[in-house]
Amino acid sequence: MKRISWHLSCLLAAAGFMANFPRSGYAAEAPFYKGKTLTVIINYAAGGPTDIEGRLVVRHLAKHIPGQPLVVVNNMPGAGGAVGNNYLGEVAKPDGLTMGYFTNQFLNSLTADPSLRVDLSKFAYIVGVEGVSVAYLRKDTPPGINEAKDIVKVQRFRAGGLSVNSAKDVRFRLQLDLLGVPYQYVTGYNSNSNARLALERNEVQFFTEGTPGYRSQVQPRLVKMGVVIPIYADEFANAEGQFLPSPEVPDIPSFSQLYHQIFGKLGSGVLWESLKVISFTHSMQRLAALPPGSPPQAVAALRQAFASLREDSEFIQEFKKVTRSEPRFKAGSDADPLIKKLAQAPMEVRNTIRKYTETK
Repeated sequence: MKRISWHLSCLLAAAGFMANFPRSGYAAEAPFYKGKTLTVIINYAAGGPTDIEGRLVVRHLAKHIPGQPLVVVNNMPGAGGAVGNNYLGEVAKPDGLTMGYFTNQFLNSLTADPSLRVDLSKFAYIVGVEGVSVAYLRKDTPPGINEAKDIVKVQRFRAGGLSVNSAKDVRFRLQLDLLGVPYQYVTGYNSNSNARLALERNEVQFFTEGTPGYRSQVQPRLVKMGVVIPIYADEFANAEGQFLPSPEVPDIPSFSQLYHQIFGKLGSGVLWESLKVISFTHSMQRLAALPPGSPPQAVAALRQAFASLREDSEFIQEFKKVTRSEPRFKAGSDADPLIKKLAQAPMEVRNTIRKYTETK
């Protein structure tokens, strides 16, 4: 009996020793976000495309973050999206508890816009969300448009835009100048819907908008009724400078495909190189990022969460229903070579792009 008691005492002593042993060798540490609150900053006002998409993403993302923190959203609009970026880079603590879900500000960075005070290359990028626009033209534009390449036959048309410092406007003006078509740039429409209405009234004849608006508004009405014809879709440029058509719009030629159809080759020169640089940003039309110097554990946890979100059928279904597009996420690590290319853009290219933001 004494022998049994002695063995039992030894077992209890061993158990006590193990209970006090450092946990790092025997159990994984608690998730970084367990018991914490993650604040997500959206750099445009409530109710706009960035806000709608951002809140949709965040609502589903929360359950995929290891530790399942409380997630709250704050809108921080202003200066064309620069206010939110400045806050993330200058004010937010680099503790992993503040994340931005932004429409990118890379154009402001390229043009050295004083409203953007932070170095975008310093952010810790979590994910990039691809986005492309479709350009369309009224079919009754003289002498009449029957197919996309007829755009080079038009006598003159008015192209509607949002503002001179809009990345979308700079992009389509570069494209139209590369095609060598005679157009008048009419800007100041404060939304896609207003510009689309102006086109329906024939105040302008040309406009571009993202695939959600094109699929939900333009294609089922204006294209089907024979009012407009799609001319081309934007495309991506990879780090090697190659243009890649978006799988989002397989039914519409990309700009470089249309250019090749018309001229038999691709372009060259500073306008072409400027378009390549602008096209880098399509891979990250929207993006999620943490402040510079944020903990690697936070970066890893959020990247893991977005990777899981890409496989979430409930999220995919709602995203497609709301945005009329696929959720095409790219890992934040994929952004590094693109951001490096943007940072290394030649001064001639930067000056060319800047001129488009200063003149009509």
